[in-house]
Amino acid sequence: MSALPSLRWLAQGLLGRDLALQQGGSSAAEGLPSRPVLTLTHLLLPDDLAVPEGLDQHCLLRAAIAHAVAHLIFSAPARPSKGLKPMTVALISAFEDARVERLLLRDHPGMRDWFLKPLHLAVQPEGIGFAALMSRLDLALVDPAYRDDHPWVHKARTLFEDHAAHLDDRELFHQIALNLVHDLGQTRVAFRPGQYQVSAPYRDDNTFLWQHEISSADPPPELELQVPQQRPLQARSGGESSQDEVQEVATKEVALSQHLYPEWDHRLSLLRQDWCTVIDKLPPWRLAPKPALPVSAVPTALKRPPHVNGGRRVRRQSEGDELDLNAVVEFMVAHRSQHFAESRCFSRRAAAESSVSILVLLDLSESTNARLPEGTQTFLDLEKEAARMLAKAVHATGGRIAVHGFSSNTRAEVSYYRLVDFGAPLDGAAHAVLSSAPARHSTRLGAALRHATASLLEEANDLKAILVLTDGAPSDIDVHTPHHLIEDARHAIHQARAAGVPVHGLVVDRQADTYVRRIFGWRHHHIVDNAMTLPTRLCGLYRWLAA
Repeated sequence: MSALPSLRWLAQGLLGRDLALQQGGSSAAEGLPSRPVLTLTHLLLPDDLAVPEGLDQHCLLRAAIAHAVAHLIFSAPARPSKGLKPMTVALISAFEDARVERLLLRDHPGMRDWFLKPLHLAVQPEGIGFAALMSRLDLALVDPAYRDDHPWVHKARTLFEDHAAHLDDRELFHQIALNLVHDLGQTRVAFRPGQYQVSAPYRDDNTFLWQHEISSADPPPELELQVPQQRPLQARSGGESSQDEVQEVATKEVALSQHLYPEWDHRLSLLRQDWCTVIDKLPPWRLAPKPALPVSAVPTALKRPPHVNGGRRVRRQSEGDELDLNAVVEFMVAHRSQHFAESRCFSRRAAAESSVSILVLLDLSESTNARLPEGTQTFLDLEKEAARMLAKAVHATGGRIAVHGFSSNTRAEVSYYRLVDFGAPLDGAAHAVLSSAPARHSTRLGAALRHATASLLEEANDLKAILVLTDGAPSDIDVHTPHHLIEDARHAIHQARAAGVPVHGLVVDRQADTYVRRIFGWRHHHIVDNAMTLPTRLCGLYRWLAA
């Protein structure tokens, strides 16, 4: 690093005292690029400091020196981090980085370009994760010409600029950061401390600002998703699992596989390929199957097993129990016009043949946890119980049915739960899995429908259909255009129907007229005014499809 002597002179000239510049080593965990490390007397410049393409090393180190000097002049070191979450620490640090740089630029405005080029190279304009939002915020707080349409970034920048006349009040900006952390929590932006670092390569790793407590009693951070070790449940000859087997259940979700699906952007008339990640999951089983609803809480429609397969009517028969009105009209027309008249004018009921494969898709978003005004149970309880009883009735007639559920936490995590799959026995383990499906996050319906369609196309029956049970319009926290996911769900349904899979919606929302017809079409949706009638409507819809 031949420029080290001139960098020392730069640091001494800005700071008014010596700052030891130390070269060598690495400051980051494996797999992450290094960042400078600042102390009261030294600035460590790692050997593996990443220099972005389009920026030379000298410019990067010059910005690193200026930023370090700004901290030494305007920041208070070793602030206790006790009681603060890692996301809070990261956001307060970002505000402090911007605050001290703005103070330095107040005295040396010509240095602005030193910071702007690295910040522009580090920004992730399309990202919505924590690191991407921070890279956009870092640039927005230093570059007045930068424009960002993300609501949170816009709010953070506005709050910062509203108090820019008080840059010397460090606690004021710490409080602003605390308020913004609350907003991130409300929108469920994920933060993984082991995978996050300061976005701008010239900025130090912020260890100068904080005093972290180290405790040997602290447990290691848990993995976001853990696969439990368990032996598989084996059904007995009677099709029921023993109580001991049912109690050996998982307590954490099991990820089975990941799948990429497109998403329709109606504004651009563009199908964005590999845009959504659908994760097949097995829900966390409880220690025992969740008991059915109390008898007093069960709707009347659920107190009797639904008869979903009452037979099919065979028309144009020579004898039967009822007249076939269409055949009678045709007979009379032919007779009076002196043409040959077909005399088979009766209909009779015959045993129905189960040649239909039905997939019931349950909305497992957070809103389904709300209690129904008609009773004490939640919509989640009701849709699970309705799906369970329909599955039991269809199994009794030898039909093919699956019950799946979904929720979403941005396009990067659409959770898809295979609660009851085609051909699986409805034993105690199956009831436990269905009962334990969690309701959380949002409703990215289009991605779930594409995955459900792909699963259903594997069935051999000629007639296939998807029945969607939901309580509202599609939504997700990374989508700010109201109609985007409605149009995507509509596009997914058109794709399913083109593949021979009709999709029908049962929507428990009295205000659903504004969107449900757009999604499902005129003849393929049913608005359920009274949630308690959902089981009856679901069974009736199945009877209609099977007939």
